[in-house]
Amino acid sequence: MSLNLIIRNATLPDGRSGIDIGIKGERIVETRPKLQASAELEIDAGGHLVTPPFVDPHFHMDATLTTGIPRRNVMGTLFEGIAIWSELKQIITEEAVYNRAIQLCEWAIARGNLAIRSHVDVCDPRLTGVRALLEVKKKMKPYIDIQLV
Repeated sequence: MSLNLIIRNATLPDGRSGIDIGIKGERIVETRPKLQASAELEIDAGGHLVTPPFVDPHFHMDATLTTGIPRRNVMGTLFEGIAIWSELKQIITEEAVYNRAIQLCEWAIARGNLAIRSHVDVCDPRLTGVRALLEVKKKMKPYIDIQLV
């Protein structure tokens, strides 16, 4: 059998180890120990875990990495968090939202997360977060699937 890729010596989420994963085109066509096949590319997983990509189904990318801006949530309550978000919306810029969201995407990708579903604040009459995150989605499209709701 001729394959495009074989990932050898993988541990799977179900606990099986020493598994070879044969891939042809965009499909996994075989998973078994010591797969007898050739491939254009072979990768030794070294016994590490190989999983499907992770998905973050509920995020707020317009608010990411804003701890302490404009102030900390001292009480730790949802109500204080909402009040702080209202204060932040008055001073937030598209560039700041964009830069923080790009950083979050880079961290997510590095940790195996290839899809994010993010809520976006549409109560801001300037739509700062919406505009910024539409640009993030466009820039990151080759690397991560971003769904904005």
